[in-house]
Amino acid sequence: MKRIAIFCDGTWNRHDAAHQTNVVRLAQAVKHTAKDGVKQEVFYVLGVGAGRGSNRVARFLDRFLGGAMGMGLVENVEDAYRALVFAYEPGDEIYIFGFSRGAYTARSLAGLIRSCGIPPRNHVHRLGEAMTRYRSRDPNTHPDDPESFLFRSDFAPYTATSAKEWQWRLQTRPNLCVNLAVNYLGVWDTVGALGVPGHWMTAKLFNKRHEFHDEHLSSMVTSARHAVAIDEHRKTFPPALWSEKLDRMNLAALGLESDASLEPTTRDNWAYRQEWFPGDHGSIGGGGDRLGLSTFACDWIAQGAQRVGLEMDARVIDEVRAGQNIREHLINKSKRSVMTKVMSLRKHHRAGPVRIEDVSDITRARIACDNDYLPKSLEKIMKTLQEQITKNDLLPRA
Repeated sequence: MKRIAIFCDGTWNRHDAAHQTNVVRLAQAVKHTAKDGVKQEVFYVLGVGAGRGSNRVARFLDRFLGGAMGMGLVENVEDAYRALVFAYEPGDEIYIFGFSRGAYTARSLAGLIRSCGIPPRNHVHRLGEAMTRYRSRDPNTHPDDPESFLFRSDFAPYTATSAKEWQWRLQTRPNLCVNLAVNYLGVWDTVGALGVPGHWMTAKLFNKRHEFHDEHLSSMVTSARHAVAIDEHRKTFPPALWSEKLDRMNLAALGLESDASLEPTTRDNWAYRQEWFPGDHGSIGGGGDRLGLSTFACDWIAQGAQRVGLEMDARVIDEVRAGQNIREHLINKSKRSVMTKVMSLRKHHRAGPVRIEDVSDITRARIACDNDYLPKSLEKIMKTLQEQITKNDLLPRA
C-alpha cells in the first residue's frame, strides 16, 4: 500500500512561478516516506493557461485561451487520471488537491473515478473509452446504473466505487475486488466558470462542452474540505459550492441517523467541511506576493489531509504558518496583470454563507481584530457573528 497525492494548480499557475500557490507549497510538503514506512507519491498538474508552448505565440494563446476560456481543463483531468492509472494498485490511498480551475479539475477527477473506477495498467489504451462514457449524458452512464456496473467490472475489475456496486460484484463477479475510495479531497476556491464567463454573449455556446463534468461530492470521497473566498468580487470568478447534502454526509460519517441534528460544536469532527475565509481568490489559494491570508487556508487544507493519513514535513508546514498575518491586505497581489484587470471590470459580491458554522475561525479572528471588516457577503449573519465574538471576548479592546 502507498499514498498517492495529486495536486492540480490554478488558472495561469505553475510550479516555477515567482510566487507559488498553496497547491505547490503543499505538494512540496508531502514526505516521500511516512514514519510508518508507507511510500507517498506526488503528481503535479500545471494550471490551465500556464503558458505551455514551444514559442512565444503558442504560450500567449495558451495563457489567453486557458485563462479566459478554460481551454485545457479536460486535458488536465485526463492527464491526472492517466498518472493515477499508472501509479495505482488496489488498496492504495488517494488524496486530491486543487485551486481555482484546478479545484474544478480535482473535483472532476473524483467524479471520473466515481464514474469509471481505476483500471489496471494493461487497460490504459481504453482511457479514451472511459472519457467518452464520462462525457455522456445518457442515464445509463450514471455511476449507480446496472450498465455502469457492467462497464466497470470489465474496465476496472479490481475496484468497486460504491457499496451498491460492491454487493452487485459479490453476486455477479465474485473476483478479487476492493471498495475504492478517495481518502481526501482538498480544494481552494473552486471556480465555477469553466469556459467563457457566464455573462459573456458566447458563454452558452462555449460552455456547453463542459457540462459533463461531475464536480459534486459523493460518499466515495471519505473526507473533504473546501476553502471559499469571501472577498472575491470578480463576476468572472463565481464559486462552485458543494450542496446542502454535506450535513447528511457528515451525519452518516459520524454514524448518526439522517434526521439527527448536526451540532456546530462538533465541527472539528466533521469529515466534510466547506468554510469561508477572508480575502480574494488568491488570498485563499495563494500565488501572490502577499501571503498573510493564503497561508491560513493552506494550513487548514493541510490539516484535513493530515487528519486522515497523509504525512507532511513539519518543517515545511511550519514555514507556511510563519507567514500568517490576520491583518494582511484582502487582495493578495500588489500588482495585477492586464488580464486580471479586464476580468475585474464586472464586479459583484458573492452570496456568502447563511450559517455561522460555515464561517472559518480565521474569518472570525479577522472580524475580531478589524472593526472595519464588514463584507457584504457576510451581512446575513454578521450581527450573529459579532455577538458570538463579543461573547467569547474576541473583539479588540479600545
